[in-house]
Amino acid sequence: IVPVYKVEQYLDRCVRSLLGQTYGNIEIILVDDGSPDNCPRLCDEYASEYDNVKVIHQSNTGVSGARNSGLLQCTGDYISFVDSDDWIEEDTVSYCMGLINANGADAVQYEMSNVSAEGEFHQPAEKICLYTGKDILQYYLDSSTGKSGGYAVWRCMFSSRLAKKYKFRLGKVNEEVDYKYKVLSECNMLVVSNQCKYHYWQGGDSLSTGGLKSRDFDLYEAGNLLADLTADETYGNICFLGQVKRARTPLSLLCKIAYYGIADESIDKEKTVARLTSEHRAFLRTLLKAPIPFSRKVLSVLFAVNYKLAEALVKIVK
Repeated sequence: IVPVYKVEQYLDRCVRSLLGQTYGNIEIILVDDGSPDNCPRLCDEYASEYDNVKVIHQSNTGVSGARNSGLLQCTGDYISFVDSDDWIEEDTVSYCMGLINANGADAVQYEMSNVSAEGEFHQPAEKICLYTGKDILQYYLDSSTGKSGGYAVWRCMFSSRLAKKYKFRLGKVNEEVDYKYKVLSECNMLVVSNQCKYHYWQGGDSLSTGGLKSRDFDLYEAGNLLADLTADETYGNICFLGQVKRARTPLSLLCKIAYYGIADESIDKEKTVARLTSEHRAFLRTLLKAPIPFSRKVLSVLFAVNYKLAEALVKIVK
């Protein structure tokens, strides 16, 4: 399932990586989400040339709406999501299907690379880990808390039986967090591979870069939802890690302001920083106990003590 919006210069690279898969029996669903450029025409051209390419044209609803439309239309037994400015290795589908068939898995997760230029990359020696039951959720939250990219659905292949049970929240940032948690909570077996199969393009516009916008406050909703979903879990530290996601929200927004500034003129920086700092201080104890990188804990303390000092240090590092 490929959401398509204003990616005319990148779309062919993405689609070619899907058409070139060594596993032949795949369905490629391009969801034109009201793209104002030549993407709608390009999507139709792929569909007319390749029988396994389907196109959905719809008014703009955002990535979540495009993915939801793809979920409604797909017919395969397993589902993967690919963003239209990214691409995957040619053996991604066959590799995942091999792991699924060998282990009776409901989902596979692989590694990703952050790239700003195409070229060679080093593939490590293969390491496979199997997770069952509550250990799946424990792994999901552990890995997502410790480093970036853990919440992304495009790192996974899911059983469609489970993936189609849920929908992405419309028009929200971090809409993947709770969706992935819900799907994984129904899995009996998750296979995690250290093999890099997904290339995350950072050469264009991204929701994660640029100044603070009003939509960035959707992070609160994602954090609150995950905290609610994990509230009654007694296994491991699933409940605590759900609380950590919520606790990190003010810090994440403060870091974004310090690093990129504010892009939305309707946001008053002084008042916003003051509010976020107050909220962040309330969560500081949780963050210092959390399994997050030490550098992030240092930032947590700096922002709690003095925002201007933290901002100055962030700009020096930048």
